[in-house]
Amino acid sequence: MKRFWSATSVAFLLGGLVMLGWLALPGPARSARPYEGTTLRTVVNAEFVKYSLSLVEGDLYDKLGIKLEIEVIPGDAFVAKTLLEFNSGQSPWDLVMFGPSNMPDYGRHFEPLDPWIQKLKLDFGMDDIVPVFAKVMLRHQGKLVSMPYDGDIHIMYWNKVAFDRPENKQKFKAKYKYDLQPPKTWRQWDDAAEFFHGWGWDGTQAKLFGAGASYKPSGSGYSYHWWRPRFFSYGGQYFDANMKPLINTAAGLRALEEMVKTMPYYPPGVLLFESEEPKTMLVKGEVPLLYSWTSTGKRVGNATESVIVGKAGFGLVPGADIDGKIVNRPDITPGRAFGVSKYSKKIEATMKALEFISLPEQSLKIVMDAKTIMDPWRVSHLKSEKFRKLFPDADKYLDAIQASFPYLVPDPVIPAADEYQRKLSFEITEALAKRKSPKEALDSAAREWDKITERRGPEKQKAAWAEKSAEMKSLGIEYHADWAAKAK
Repeated sequence: MKRFWSATSVAFLLGGLVMLGWLALPGPARSARPYEGTTLRTVVNAEFVKYSLSLVEGDLYDKLGIKLEIEVIPGDAFVAKTLLEFNSGQSPWDLVMFGPSNMPDYGRHFEPLDPWIQKLKLDFGMDDIVPVFAKVMLRHQGKLVSMPYDGDIHIMYWNKVAFDRPENKQKFKAKYKYDLQPPKTWRQWDDAAEFFHGWGWDGTQAKLFGAGASYKPSGSGYSYHWWRPRFFSYGGQYFDANMKPLINTAAGLRALEEMVKTMPYYPPGVLLFESEEPKTMLVKGEVPLLYSWTSTGKRVGNATESVIVGKAGFGLVPGADIDGKIVNRPDITPGRAFGVSKYSKKIEATMKALEFISLPEQSLKIVMDAKTIMDPWRVSHLKSEKFRKLFPDADKYLDAIQASFPYLVPDPVIPAADEYQRKLSFEITEALAKRKSPKEALDSAAREWDKITERRGPEKQKAAWAEKSAEMKSLGIEYHADWAAKAK
């Protein structure tokens, strides 16, 4: 008796044969999403960082099949809570955001990248990373362990209306005996802040303010970041070769005395300001001057909130005139990076995810979006025609960022960097609030630094500082005891 096959039976048989052949293929070849079903636990320190990852999560899943489960630990608690997990020899996270200034405390908990670059043929575009970030943000004990995510530095912003109005120029020249211009030195900055404070420098009857700043001591140590560029341009350095703090020397004292003297020219509440409050005042036309993070520029150019679109200037943070040469020392403040936890059970997938979010086209989406507060860190970000046309004068904004790179000063990238920073920031704000004199505050901070050094081990700290101070010396940053007295 003949056996007849139905069309349905034939189709079923052929489908089964195809399925068997598909299963025989290696994983990546049989799926457009080689890590389908993989969820990586990620930890960040702010909701806006979580939002920034949402800009690439869709493409990450479409390309690799990877999803991110993101935990936010607020900034004040982030370092303590994450290091508590790591120092116990474990981690609930696969992909870890951290501040590169804390690399000495985090780096030993990260999986080195180079072996995985070779094994998986990863391409992190190392030649496209801004050199100063590549030099100070990515390595632990010589091993590559992280990729940048946020190129935090400070640049200066000004409202051209304040500086270009003929009436303002005349009044300023009459009072200060030199021409009104965007400040190049701290003396010029302080004169401008005094001059603009308390009246309608924009031609209105409003009582506006002289300058903006962030002086809150907690969180990222804001007041410390505003003190540092003065301190270093006056010849300061964190420690001497024996780990004796130099923060309470003449450079630190002059910097803090000037900040205290000019407090009346800043908005009420400046002692509580974090990063966004002075940015808001700048884009609303309430302050004519601000030096702050480069993310500020994207808010300046955002026509939905900024009244100074096309009316803003961008440039170097002021410096000190030393023997006729202006010494600029803007901050690296302190940035963000991502590392792969060595305790992860999904290291391969996490490495692929880190490569993906670091790609030039993916990271560009993140740094261009004003809501992310993430800043450029690739050379290609700064050259991107799309970015350079994002808003009026975006090209000048990106040029100002690039012009700052040769002069940047990093945090003290040694163990306990976060502790040193927080203690100093607290004391700086104590002086700004006039609860202590500048000398009392800096002497107190120096004593606290000695305690941290003693607790962490003086010889260990001395060795770490020797390496980092040599690195800073290679960047042209050295201690100059006489600069504070001669600076103009």
